[in-house]
Amino acid sequence: MNDFKNIYGQDLAIEILKSAIQKEHVSPAYLFSGPEGVGRKKTAKIFIRALLEKNQDKESTKRKIESNNHPDLLWIEPSYLVQGKSISQTQARSESLRMKSPPQIRLNQVKEIIEFLGKKPFESERSIVIIEDIEKINESASNALLKTLEETNTGLFILITQRSEKLLSTIRSRCQIVPFIRLNNNQVSKIIEQLEVGREIDDIPTDKIRELIDFSYGSPGRYLINLQSWLSISSPLRNKLEAKLNTQIESLQLAKEITDELDIEQQLWIIDFQQYKAWIEERNSNVVKQFEELRKQLLKYVQPRLAWEVTLLEIQLIG
Repeated sequence: MNDFKNIYGQDLAIEILKSAIQKEHVSPAYLFSGPEGVGRKKTAKIFIRALLEKNQDKESTKRKIESNNHPDLLWIEPSYLVQGKSISQTQARSESLRMKSPPQIRLNQVKEIIEFLGKKPFESERSIVIIEDIEKINESASNALLKTLEETNTGLFILITQRSEKLLSTIRSRCQIVPFIRLNNNQVSKIIEQLEVGREIDDIPTDKIRELIDFSYGSPGRYLINLQSWLSISSPLRNKLEAKLNTQIESLQLAKEITDELDIEQQLWIIDFQQYKAWIEERNSNVVKQFEELRKQLLKYVQPRLAWEVTLLEIQLIG
């Protein structure tokens, strides 16, 4: 359990998990709840390794977990449907696939969980299911998961979320909450100094780097996501996003360029960033509300370009 020392600022979460291991009193389901990028997934891997390596070769178990190739571990994450085929969000990102709708945890994935838990563990005392970004589960999958949580048998669930309020209360009530918190500025700065981000940040102004760090809200992992998201946008589009819109034509043109160039995940990131800037720079709650409505529209699969056009024109009227 020495690996827990590499998790910064999450003393309560680590204490809960260490106690479960030491007392051999592991709950059937845990909810790792807290902001992105503060160590939830890393902590989950350390925790399950302590459970799975019992009576097994430790290095072999570690390799299997890291490569997602352990027979008693099923890692589920939101997916996209492309021509009837399910593609995970990690695969979509690694292959730079452009998606026009947000990923979901779907009913077929819960069925996969049920089938997995229906088999006896191969190497361990229990089968472990980790569901990443559980707040992205759709309604039918959520109802099926609830029934599965009620009948875990020898299975163990770890649900990872940054928006626990979006889950059914009945799902939350069946889990032991493991809270993860934002780090303080000193902890964030220390971790960021250790990160290897390469020369790609050399051309980004210092004030923009500072803004991306502040926008990370105490999450080093979120800072990396913010940096990567900013760099994934072309320089011309970045400049237009920074400029004030003066005419309706400029608003309509920007809407076109955003939806032509960026996939749905990038668009949602821009919404978050623009909300942050509108509040920090101007305390403009009206603009924040407009962007929040845009987010809802995109998540409801409204035609993205039309949604952006309406939003940008409304924001221009707000002034």
